[in-house]
Amino acid sequence: MQTLDVRPMPPKVRHETIFERIDQLATGETLRLVNDHDPLPLRYQLDATRPHQFRWEYVEQGPEEWAVDVTSRARVVDARPTLAAGGEPFAEIMDAASQVSDGEVLVVYAPFEPVPLEGVLGEQGFTHVADQLDSGDWRVTFARH
Repeated sequence: MQTLDVRPMPPKVRHETIFERIDQLATGETLRLVNDHDPLPLRYQLDATRPHQFRWEYVEQGPEEWAVDVTSRARVVDARPTLAAGGEPFAEIMDAASQVSDGEVLVVYAPFEPVPLEGVLGEQGFTHVADQLDSGDWRVTFARH
């Protein structure tokens, strides 16, 4: 488990630093955040920008130190670079989908809503939520049910 103590950091760089570290976590890896106050606003931001991708567990709740374990529960495939290079990401996505276990999700980023993929994975027992991002790209979160 990695630990990130943000207390000595200037407040204006804390969230950016945390998100950089969180986005580097592999499925099942945990980052322990240590802070001088309840990082609940960070959790709201995390849930809004990366829904269902992380598990949030308080380890210590003040009054002087707060510790939270943030565990990745997502397999993420960013199809945008492959598509931009003229490639086909379908095999990579299907491989990642085959590795999704209980309690995990598959998150696919694409420059368009991948409706055919939603159908294929739907036939394999996945439900999905598709969100268009501010950039115009799409994030689709698949969960096996």
